[in-house]
Amino acid sequence: NFGYYPEKGGITLVISTHLNKIVKFNELNQTVTVEAGMMGPAFEEALNNAPELYGVKHKFTCGHFPQSFEYSSVGGWFITLSSGQQSSYYGDAGDLVLGVEMISPSGDIITKEYPATATGPKVLDIIKGSEGIYGIVVELTWKIYRHKPENRQYFGFIFPNWDAAVNASREITQGEFGMPAVFRISDPEETHHGLKLYGIENTIFDKLMTIRGYKSMERCLFLGSADGEKQFTKNIKSKVKRICKKYGAMNLTSFPVKKWEPGRYKDPYLREDIMDYGIVIDTLETGVSWDNLHEVHQQCRAFVKSRPDTICLTHASHFYAQGTNLYFIFIIKENDIKAYTDFQEGLLDTIQKSGGSLSHHHGVGRMISKWMPEHLGENQINVLRALKKHFDPNNIMNPGKQLING
Repeated sequence: NFGYYPEKGGITLVISTHLNKIVKFNELNQTVTVEAGMMGPAFEEALNNAPELYGVKHKFTCGHFPQSFEYSSVGGWFITLSSGQQSSYYGDAGDLVLGVEMISPSGDIITKEYPATATGPKVLDIIKGSEGIYGIVVELTWKIYRHKPENRQYFGFIFPNWDAAVNASREITQGEFGMPAVFRISDPEETHHGLKLYGIENTIFDKLMTIRGYKSMERCLFLGSADGEKQFTKNIKSKVKRICKKYGAMNLTSFPVKKWEPGRYKDPYLREDIMDYGIVIDTLETGVSWDNLHEVHQQCRAFVKSRPDTICLTHASHFYAQGTNLYFIFIIKENDIKAYTDFQEGLLDTIQKSGGSLSHHHGVGRMISKWMPEHLGENQINVLRALKKHFDPNNIMNPGKQLING
């Protein structure tokens, strides 16, 4: 059951067995009502083939492609506030859902599907990211977008350093000409390993980078693509190219993005194999504003690198006009579980103390829950505990998650 089990007794619900279909297709509104257990690949395939399957005029896309895409469900995306690899354009799972049906111990909730409404605090927003502690989401109304892969524009650049990559990214996000879909910058250490992993090392691009003074362990890789109408995507590529050049970047064409794209769901599989050798790969990620990005990046890298022989790969891949995320991938050799969890908790402490959010899109669960009271403050936690008591008075729904129930 993908590692989920009822830690405090009870049952595990696997809703993908039966709740796995699109039940309503509204091309006029560009929405679908989908059962929460439908898995990502089946959902996207159905939308891509919508003219044949549903008799509509256009092909569509869900716009949501997390790294877990192959083994995650539409309901799971929403209830954990997932962000896909193209979220800078399409938004995260919370942005893509207009309404839900949730079954809770205190009764059923069906929220309205309006694109906007000013009828007080939205119950839909309360359910977003609640990780099953209030009830079970069984249906969602999901925004869909026209599927136009023929218009996609790819681009890649190498920057002389991390500061230049960050400054260019901020200017792109605040440029108001539209956002790239894939939008990813890697820090020097991730770039160093990424150039090997994507097959760019020892190519003509690698030689040109060296000749032009882009130094190893200083240079930073940018990967991007744009989705949408033909002229829209061309304009984004043109604007991005101009900004990157302004900050000293070298154009790598579409080559690195097309090398990265086929393997974007496969990287986690590597983790299972190397664990046999006592090597652990794990990630922690955080949301940051532009004015504290460097502080969080520097402090977290310093903590990770304080452990001898540890690799720390960092990238930003979900962008907003006000900031981005930082995604720390750490690779350590460790067989002692206590030593590993101490290291993990130390990094979480560093994220919080340096001003990052506890999570950008991986959720809270049990692992991060003990930091929630300090992170949110007692008044906010009490609001969430009151909601928990209303929806689930006997504490049977995912007890222990998010520490909402004390």
